[in-house]
Amino acid sequence: MKWLLPLLVASTAYAEAGWELRVPERVEMQVGSGGTLPIAIAVDRGQSISKDGGVIVDLATDGVGVKKKRLSRADAVDPDADAPRFAVPIRADAAGDFTVRLHLRFWLCGPKVCKPIDARRTVAIAVAATPP
Repeated sequence: MKWLLPLLVASTAYAEAGWELRVPERVEMQVGSGGTLPIAIAVDRGQSISKDGGVIVDLATDGVGVKKKRLSRADAVDPDADAPRFAVPIRADAAGDFTVRLHLRFWLCGPKVCKPIDARRTVAIAVAATPP
């Protein structure tokens, strides 16, 4: 049974290694003007995101408008890329500090095995009043 523990530790490290979710910590914009929330998934060499499994990005907003609250690979700027990226249009009608919560799900594949990835991030949205 002692050999089982190192195997589980290595498996856990593999599930968390090999990819990165790239989103800004803060997006600044003005009332009434649109902005863009960039979302990119980067993978290490030898890794890929399954094209057979879905890539799902759920967006929960507070005070900021988005056209679609659920994005898939088809909504990506580059849907056929090994690591898709998104440019989400956002809009705010009032000044203030708001948040967008991301929930991302996809399958990360190595040479032999694919593992499910489930990640959550929060992005601060700062909306300034329109200058007079």
